[in-house]
Amino acid sequence: MMRNVGRLQRGTRSRWWLCGMLAILAVTAGGVGVRGQDTAVATRLSAPKLFPERTLAYFRIDDVSRLRADMAETSLGRLSDDDRIKPILSEFYGSLVRNMQQLQDAIGLNLDELLSIPNGEFAIALFAGEASRSEPAQEEGGEGRQRGSNRDRQPVVAVLLDAGPEIASVRLLLHRMDEEATKSMLLEEKEVGRLTLHRYRHPHRSRQAFGYFIDDSVIVACSDPEFLELLADKWMGGLPDAKTMADNRKFTQIMAKCVGAEGERPQMSFYVDPLGLVRQFVPRNAGTSMMLAMLPALGLDGIEAVGGSWIIGPPGFDAISHLHVLLSSPRRELLALLRPQAGSTTPERWVPESVSSYATVNWDLQATVEAFERIYNQFRGEEALEQEVFARVRDRFDIDVRRDVLENLQGRLSIVQGIVRPARLNSASNVYAFRLINPDALENNVLPKLIAQLEQRTEVSRETFGPLKAFVVRPNRAVASDAPIRQPEICFAVVDDYLVISDSTYMMRQLAGCLNGTIDALADSLEFQLINDRITEQLQGRQCAGISYSRPEESLQLFYELARDPKNRDRLRQFAGERGFFRALLETLEKHELPPFSVISKYLAPGGSFLVDEETGLHVMSFSLRRQ
Repeated sequence: MMRNVGRLQRGTRSRWWLCGMLAILAVTAGGVGVRGQDTAVATRLSAPKLFPERTLAYFRIDDVSRLRADMAETSLGRLSDDDRIKPILSEFYGSLVRNMQQLQDAIGLNLDELLSIPNGEFAIALFAGEASRSEPAQEEGGEGRQRGSNRDRQPVVAVLLDAGPEIASVRLLLHRMDEEATKSMLLEEKEVGRLTLHRYRHPHRSRQAFGYFIDDSVIVACSDPEFLELLADKWMGGLPDAKTMADNRKFTQIMAKCVGAEGERPQMSFYVDPLGLVRQFVPRNAGTSMMLAMLPALGLDGIEAVGGSWIIGPPGFDAISHLHVLLSSPRRELLALLRPQAGSTTPERWVPESVSSYATVNWDLQATVEAFERIYNQFRGEEALEQEVFARVRDRFDIDVRRDVLENLQGRLSIVQGIVRPARLNSASNVYAFRLINPDALENNVLPKLIAQLEQRTEVSRETFGPLKAFVVRPNRAVASDAPIRQPEICFAVVDDYLVISDSTYMMRQLAGCLNGTIDALADSLEFQLINDRITEQLQGRQCAGISYSRPEESLQLFYELARDPKNRDRLRQFAGERGFFRALLETLEKHELPPFSVISKYLAPGGSFLVDEETGLHVMSFSLRRQ
C-alpha cells in the first residue's frame, strides 16, 4: 500500500532520525542510574548473525539491563549509592531532566523515560550500499540494481534494539516520527511473514529513505528500505546462504582476542574496518584516487581491522577492556614503524609513589628509524632524509642527529604524570624520560648546544633540585598568580641513564626527593605491585612491551578541587548559558555542598594496562581493580 501523505516541504529534520535516535538511547542509558527490568533473551538472531558480512563499523551492547546491573556493582555504582553522594546525583539528574524539557516537547517522552527504553540487546552497524546489492534473493532486484549503480558508496546504517517492557515508549516515539517524516516522505507498508515493514522514501531524493519493523519487543531499523527487507527475511530464518558478521574472519579473529582470561563474555564490543570505510565512503576524485592508490605503497593496506570489548565486573576487577589492531604480516612500509619489543617494565628508581599515572614502553627504535628513512627516501629521493633533515640540523646546531641522538637512544620511553597544586586547569604535569646508551655524551655535547640556541630566544636558568641539576626554560611573559592555568616551566636533565624532560619544576623536585630517599619510590608501592601482579596473571606467560599504572583518585581530586573553587563556579555560570547539562551541574553545585573527597576516594582503586606485540597485530588490555 502506497500513500502520498502531504505536500513536499523543504528538507526533513533528519534522514537518520530513527537510527540516530535509537543509537543515542542505548549508548547513553548505561551510566545514568536508570535501571530497567531483566529481559529474557528469546531464541532469535543476535546482531553478529543478522548484520551483513561486509559491515565496516559496529557497536554492540549484549544486554543493557544486565549492563546496568553490573555497573551498579562497580565502584562507580556503589559510589552513586552512597548516602552522602546519592542526594547530589539525584538533584543533578532531576535538574537535567527539567533543563531538557524541549526534548519532551519534541518526542513526547522526558529524559527519564527515554533512558529507560533499552532493556536487552542494542547494536548499530554501518556498511556500504553496494554490500546490500550483493546479497541473494532480492525480490526487487532489477530496480535495486539500477539504483545501486548510482550510489555504490552510500553508507547504510542498521540498528537493532530490544526495548523489552518499554516497547510502548518506542511506539510513541515512532508515532511522533511518523507525523514528522510523512510531511515530506512517502510511506510504504509491506508484510513479510508476521512482520510489517514500514518504509519511508523521499519522492525526489533517493538517498533520503529509511525503514523499520517491530517483532515483539525488538525493533530493527535501516536507512536502506530495500536492505530492510533482507534483514526481515534473515530475521525470519530465511536466506541461509547470506553471509553475516559471524562469517567475517577479521571480526571473529578480533573478538576471539577480546574475551576475558576466564572466558568472561563482554558486555560491550566494537569493530571497525578503517580502510574499508576509506575505500567505500571517501568521495572519488583525482586526489582521493591517488591517495587510495598509495595505500599499498605505504603498506597501510596491512591494517585489516580494529576492535575491542569491555567486560564489566569480572571477578576481582571493576572492568576490563581489550583493544586489538589486526595487522597483516609481514608489516611493510609505514606499518614497519610499529616495533614494540619485550623489555623491562619496572619503574625507574626516581619515579615517586605519589604519581597519578606511569607508563613505560620498549621499542625497537633502530628498526623504526630505518623504516622511516626508507619511506622518506622513497618519496623524496635517495639520501633525502640525510640531506634535507639531518644535514640542516647539523649545520644549524652542530649536532649529528643520527650519531648523537638516534643512535644514543636505547629504546625505552617512560611517561610520568603528577598533579601540581594549587589546582589549575593544567595542573597535570608530565615527565618524559628517554633511556640513553651513552648519557655522558648527550649531557656534555648535545644538551649544551640546544640550550645555547634556546638562550637566544628566552630565559634559561641552571637550577639544582637536591641531587639533580637541570636547565629550566620559562616563558618571557609570566602568568598571573590567580590565573586559571599555570605557567609551564620546561626542564631538561640527565637522570641516571635517561634524558628527562618535564613541564614543571614541581615534578623535578618530586624526582629528586625520590632519589634522596625523602619520597617513596613507585616500584616499592604495594598498589603498584598489586597491579603488576595482575598484569603478570593476565599475560599468562607472554612477554609484554609496555605497561601503564594509574591512580584515578589523583586526577579526580583535581577536578573535585576545581569544582569547589568559587572562581570556577563563576566561570561555569558564564559558560552554562542555555546549555542544559551545565545548567544542571551548576544548579546542583549551588544547592549541595560537596562532601569531603575521602567519601569518594574510598571507592576508587588503581588500574593498569599492558601492550603485547602478537603475530596478528597489537593488543592492549586495560583494567581497573575493585575496591573491597
